[in-house]
Amino acid sequence: MANDIRQERLIISLSAHMPKVSIIIPVHNTARYLEKCVASVTAQTLTDTEIILVENASTDNSLELCYQLALTDKRIRVLHIDEADLSTARNAGVGKASGEYVGFVDSDDTILPEMYEHMYALAKEHDLGLVDCNFCCTYDTKSNRYPYPQDGKVSIVSAKEAATLNLREKISRVVCTMLYRRSLFETLKFPTHMYYEDRASTYLFMAAARRVGIINKAYYAYYQRQGSINLTKDFVKYRDYAGADCRRLSFINDSGLYETKHEKATVAYKSANALVRTLGHMAKRARTQDEKEELKRLSYCTSLIPQGTALALKQHAILLYLRIWRKFV
Repeated sequence: MANDIRQERLIISLSAHMPKVSIIIPVHNTARYLEKCVASVTAQTLTDTEIILVENASTDNSLELCYQLALTDKRIRVLHIDEADLSTARNAGVGKASGEYVGFVDSDDTILPEMYEHMYALAKEHDLGLVDCNFCCTYDTKSNRYPYPQDGKVSIVSAKEAATLNLREKISRVVCTMLYRRSLFETLKFPTHMYYEDRASTYLFMAAARRVGIINKAYYAYYQRQGSINLTKDFVKYRDYAGADCRRLSFINDSGLYETKHEKATVAYKSANALVRTLGHMAKRARTQDEKEELKRLSYCTSLIPQGTALALKQHAILLYLRIWRKFV
């Protein structure tokens, strides 16, 4: 049956017109949540879409469920890859997408019905390269949390303004709250084999988008399940978080968007403090020689912090500790 569905979807993809939005859903061991996620996507008020389920090396029945769901809606296509990696799955989905714009939904999350209709309409009205909205954090045991304003305000900003808001953490930086013009992926890809890939990349898409729309509404429900990346951190996750901030600081220094020392220091404030704080967490957890070498390597990224960047007193203490610690590793 799987082969028949693959052939059917291939015929549909070759004969159909270009949809307005391709919605890519990476799937890895999330059979428990997948039907609810896909139901929220198929219920979109924007119906001119294609939905690409990218199953990546699941060990539960996710792949079988993907094919079952494909039989329920002709817009759904299934792509299977043998590598269990979120960014690899997203990049693979983009490679198969035919939509004018591309959106991403994680397979354990849900979205409001009007999300893509509103975002696509804004993108078309103002010829935008990217549109960003907000998200809410949903939990099993407590009320939803809304990290950003919910006033419904709509803003159109330049690429530099959008990247700056991202780097200063004034807007959502989550891959899945954004609608991307597909042409952006001709030069950009999501970084693979790392956690916090959105922190390491979404500002780059904003900087490349020319103009960006921002909607102050949480269309995206980000499910905080036990065991999720943001609720459980170990040395590797702290390493990748620090690596993402190293990339952000490099961009601030080298992109050419920011010219003066003061401007660089202002934009770098969040990334600089986060980097040093994360290095402190790594120092507490580094046990093996390999982990100590990783910490040493990333600690040199503190040289990327622009002169004049304000650091908390605790961060200064961590920097002093790391300078002394490096001499004895």
